[in-house]
Amino acid sequence: MKGLVGKRALWVAAAMLMAALLYWGRHDLGKIATLSPLPLVLCFVCTAGIAISSALKWKVSIGSMGERRAPHLGSLIHYFMIGRVLGLVVPMDVGDFAARTASLRVDHAIPIGRASYSVYLDRVFDVAVAGILLVPSVLFIVGTVGAGVGLTIYCLAFLAGLLCFGFLGRRTTDFLLALFHLLFKAICKIPGIRNKVDSQAERALLTATASKSVARTLYLLSGLKFLFTATRFASIALAMRLTVGALDMLLFAPGAQFAAVFSFTPGGMGIVDWSWSGLLYKIGVDRHDIVPYLVSLRLATWISVLVLAGLSRLLYRKPSQEGTQAGS
Repeated sequence: MKGLVGKRALWVAAAMLMAALLYWGRHDLGKIATLSPLPLVLCFVCTAGIAISSALKWKVSIGSMGERRAPHLGSLIHYFMIGRVLGLVVPMDVGDFAARTASLRVDHAIPIGRASYSVYLDRVFDVAVAGILLVPSVLFIVGTVGAGVGLTIYCLAFLAGLLCFGFLGRRTTDFLLALFHLLFKAICKIPGIRNKVDSQAERALLTATASKSVARTLYLLSGLKFLFTATRFASIALAMRLTVGALDMLLFAPGAQFAAVFSFTPGGMGIVDWSWSGLLYKIGVDRHDIVPYLVSLRLATWISVLVLAGLSRLLYRKPSQEGTQAGS
C-alpha cells in the first residue's frame, strides 16, 4: 500500500512540475509546429546509435565474466529498449537496470549476481565518461571558457581518461568488482530479495570467474554512446533553428546527463526539464525557445524509443534459436 502511494506521489509531482513548465512556456509552444523534419530523422538515428553502442558494450561486459557465449546482439538491443520503454513510466535508471537484469535471468538463466554485474559494469563507464567531461562542461556553462577552449579541454580530458583506463585496466576491473560486491551485499539484505538470492553463492560465483580487463573497450564504447547522446541534443536544436551551435550542445550534454541522475520522477519528468531549462538559459538559448525545445526533445525521444522498441522485437532471438544459430 505504501509503495502504491509512493508511486502515485511521484506521478503527481511529475505532473505538477511539467504543468508548471508548460504554463511558463505556453505562449511559445507553437514553435513546435515549425520543426525541420530532417534533424528529427537524425534524432531517431542517434537514438538507434545509443541502443546499438549500449548493446555492444553490454555484450563485452557479459563476455568479460567468462560466459562462453554472450546473448545475441539483437536480443541485447531488445532488452535495452525494453528498459528504455520502462524508463518512461518509472525512474529512468531503475527501469533500465531492472529490465536488463531480469531479461538475462529469465531468458538465459544467468545468475542475478552476474546479470546485475554485467549491467553495472556497462553503466559505470557511462558515468565515468560523463564525469570526466563534466569539468569542461561546467566551465563552459558558467561562462569561464568559450566553446573552442571547452572543446580542446574536452578532447584532452577524454584522452586522459582513455590512457588511465588503458594503463590501469586490470586494476580498474578489480576495483569495480570489489565495489560491486559491497553494493550487491547491501541489495541482498532487502527483505523481498534476500529470500530469493543465495548471496554467498552469487558472490563466490562472480569472484571465481576468470574475468578479463575490458576497461579500455568499455570506455571507448561509452564515449561513442555519449557522442550519439550529445548529437541528439544538437539535432533538436537544429530542428528548431536555435542560435546556439552544435558545439554548444556538445558541451551542454555532460551537465545535462548529470542533472538527470538526480531525477526520481517517472521518466525524469519535471525535474529533468526544469534542470535543463536553467542550463540551456546559461549557454545562451533564448528564453522563449527553452520550453519548445524541451517538449520537442521529449516527444522526439519518446517516439524514437517506442518505434525502436517495436523494431527491436524483430532482432530478438530466443535462447534456443541462439544455440541453433551457433551450432550451424
